[in-house]
Amino acid sequence: ALSNEKGIFHFKVVYFFLQTGEVIPMPVPASYNDVTTERYIRDHVGVVYYDRTFFVPANWDAGSSRVWMRFGSVHYAAKVWINGHLVMMHEIGHLPFEKEITSKLRFGAKNRVTVEVDNTLYQQSIPQGRLVEINTDMGPKTVQTYTFDFFNYAGIHRPVYLYTTPHTYLDDMTITTDVDGSTGYINYALVLGGVTSRETPRIQIDVLDADGNFVYSHTDHDGLKGRIEVPDARLWWPYLMDPDPGYLYTLQVRVTGHIWGHDDVYRQPVGIRTVEWTNSSVLINGKPIYIRGFGKHEDGNIRGKGLDYPTLVRDFNLFKWVGGNAFRTSHYPYAEEIMDFADRMGIMVIDECPSVDTENYSPTLLQKHKDSLGELIRRDKNRPSVIMWSVANEARTQLADADAYFK
Repeated sequence: ALSNEKGIFHFKVVYFFLQTGEVIPMPVPASYNDVTTERYIRDHVGVVYYDRTFFVPANWDAGSSRVWMRFGSVHYAAKVWINGHLVMMHEIGHLPFEKEITSKLRFGAKNRVTVEVDNTLYQQSIPQGRLVEINTDMGPKTVQTYTFDFFNYAGIHRPVYLYTTPHTYLDDMTITTDVDGSTGYINYALVLGGVTSRETPRIQIDVLDADGNFVYSHTDHDGLKGRIEVPDARLWWPYLMDPDPGYLYTLQVRVTGHIWGHDDVYRQPVGIRTVEWTNSSVLINGKPIYIRGFGKHEDGNIRGKGLDYPTLVRDFNLFKWVGGNAFRTSHYPYAEEIMDFADRMGIMVIDECPSVDTENYSPTLLQKHKDSLGELIRRDKNRPSVIMWSVANEARTQLADADAYFK
């Protein structure tokens, strides 16, 4: 079961130690900065709160189900409460986070979610910023500064989902692909969650082509890793390299736990392709490519960095119009919905970590940098469109500590 918790939230700006203030409506997903006519909200630095109620059906409380809440992106740091219970915290915008919240819910009744969002950037955050005190006609004022050249939009930028899984569920999947002549290979490795020592779940693996026809099916009790042969495979090609770019198969995983008896089914799009490089070329499926494209931004009128489907589709139409075949996610990971569309359209992606203008290297910063890169790779590792990872943008590599930091 899945519920998209988009819509209008209650919203409040918090100043200094003042915990009360005007509550106004605020759309999600969207940046909050340009939604109102108030300059103080547009330029606010610090904490804001989102709050709303949501209904959880009684039949979700089946004893064998888990209920999860997932945020596509909150910028920059977030804390989430369910019915007054702190359930999760996350730092680093532009990347998803989730948590099981079953034990904190009231089934067959309304529940309340409260989200604290803090857009303050420090020298130990990814990306970095500073708080600086300046003198104004009204006296001293603390402002946020940063060296990157785009606005630090804030808010709940991407969809919020409430969904269920069985007690035993698929926690992670890693896919790689190979090509040998006309035969494609899909290599998979699965990680299960919620498995008890008393059970050995049954795993069924199916592969379907783009028309929904089964090209592979297998069931066993030891199926956490495998290699699937796809004869006469349709390969994933970038736009303009094939009449049918972005061809996707579907890898369907069905996990059945013996104790609870419910299935967890996950369907992962798969593009069969190889990526190689030499001293002079990058090759897709053994053929050299010329990368033509842009660095982009998630930056729209009113919505800011909020997910916007019309803009998404318009951008990809413009890509094709100018003959582009790639973009770099400058300077942070883009929404999963954008990446999904790149997979489908055959647009290659250089996937960038949210570290930009990196300086003042420290062990704390390095750990957060590693965390952000790890979260990005976990999110996008199975995408055929992703041909490169960008570790940072315009880092201050001339500084003395840079070599040790990046090594």
